[in-house]
Formats: sequence, C-alpha cells, structure tokens
Amino acid sequence: MKKSVTLRVLAYHKVQNCFQFEKQLKHLKAHYNIIEYRELFEALYKEKSLPKNPVLITFDDGDLSNYKNAYPYLLKYKASAVFFIITNLINTNDPFWWDEIEYYQGKESGDKKVWEVKNWDNKKRELYLEELRKKSDKPPMIYSQLTTSDLEEMCNNRMTIANHSHTHPMFNNCTFEELDEELESSISILEDLKFTSRAFAYPNGNFSDKAEKKLKEHGIKLAFLFDHKINRGHLNPLRISRLIVNDTTPIWKLKFILSGWHSKILPLTRALGKLRK
Repeated sequence: MKKSVTLRVLAYHKVQNCFQFEKQLKHLKAHYNIIEYRELFEALYKEKSLPKNPVLITFDDGDLSNYKNAYPYLLKYKASAVFFIITNLINTNDPFWWDEIEYYQGKESGDKKVWEVKNWDNKKRELYLEELRKKSDKPPMIYSQLTTSDLEEMCNNRMTIANHSHTHPMFNNCTFEELDEELESSISILEDLKFTSRAFAYPNGNFSDKAEKKLKEHGIKLAFLFDHKINRGHLNPLRISRLIVNDTTPIWKLKFILSGWHSKILPLTRALGKLRK
C-alpha cells in the first residue's frame, strides 16, 4: 500500500430487517465510498490507492437472508460486498451448529451453551454436537442454505464470495491437522466454483498465531478479524479489523460505530460490567 489509510470494514451476519438495512446503505452511500474486495486487494498488493473514506461491507456465514434480503438492496444502490461462506453448507439443508444447539436446548440455555462451546477444543465441540443430536427426541433441524446458483448470481453482479472455513470451528481451538483440513477443503471447493478462496474471515473472529501460520502456508492473502476496530495506518493484510454491525443497528449508533468512539468505549463498558458482577 502506498500510504497509510483509514479503512472501515463492516461485519454483518443475518439480515432480516430490510427497512433498517436500506437506511444503513443510504447513509454509507452518502458519506463513504463503498469499495469492492478487488480494490482493497490491489491497494495492499499492487500499491494502488483507495478512494477517500473507504468502507468495505462484509457478511459472515452465508445465511440465506444475505441473498434474499441484503443482496437486492446492494444491487439497488450499486454497492458491492464480500460474503464469507462456510463451504460444507453450500447446497444443503443443514443448520449452523450454534443454531442447532439453541434448537435442541432452547433459546436462553442454548445461547449460553453456545458461548461455552466456543471455548472448547474442536474435537470436544464435534463430539458434543453428535451426542446432542443422538439424545434428542426432536427431529433433525432443517435450515435452507445458499446454493451454488445463488452464489454464482451474486458473484456475477460484483459480489465477492470468499472463505469462512469448511465447518466453522474456532480456529484458535483447532490442532494443526484440523486447520489444514479446514483450509484445504474450503479452498478446494471455492476454487472449483471459481470464487475467491484466499480471502478469509476467522470464524467468530478467533485469531491465533498458530492459525495465522497455517493461513500463510495455504496462501491466504487477506484475513479479517472480528475485533470492532477501525483500520488506521499501514494495514497488515492478514489482520484486517472489522466493525460489528447488524440489520437492526439504528443510524445514530451506526454513525457512532463508524466514528471509532464506540471501539474505545466498548472495552470500558465491558470492564465495568465485569466489576459489577
């Protein structure tokens, strides 16, 4: 990159509130330059300049609502975005594993369990899910996922389809062998589909030096965190910060997040919350 920049990268997940999402897009179009993945890649690897006030829009997991609800508005406002996809879910009716836990255990206790499971070793997580399915009297959870056709349509309309691992484990809790398997599988599938296999978003944002080493070995060129920060100065291509937003974020809060002040206040708020417990 020729010079230091200030880059904002937004990280969404599901999009159900189309009205609010459209308001957010209108605000971004009015006050920022929404860039494509290609522009960021060329700035980092070909020393091209980014436009003034650049913002990159990203979506994690590849929920069907990204295609049904977000994508039409991105087209309407001539905006691009990056969709980080879990490759083993393409063309299936299999649920996200964290939704499965809530389905079997109930919303409140299931949500707490998800956060607990995210701290486990990956093998323990896999065994727990297998047992949960076997022991439940409920029928298997069915959840429609994105199809190859959906992804190809988006790709043909300036959207970037990229890598969010094969099964969405926590990369900081994986062995070297598990990391190799995740990256080999996801890269192979995305390459076969002619998508962007070497742009990667850490599942849950769980970065580790061990995982980064494996990303380098597998030729990952850009990697995205989930740390709720603005990128300032010279960017590290494998540690690109992102700001957490969702489809219900009101415009006043979106402005606050984009200003950078939210990133400074959030750690203080969390620290005070821990002190009160």
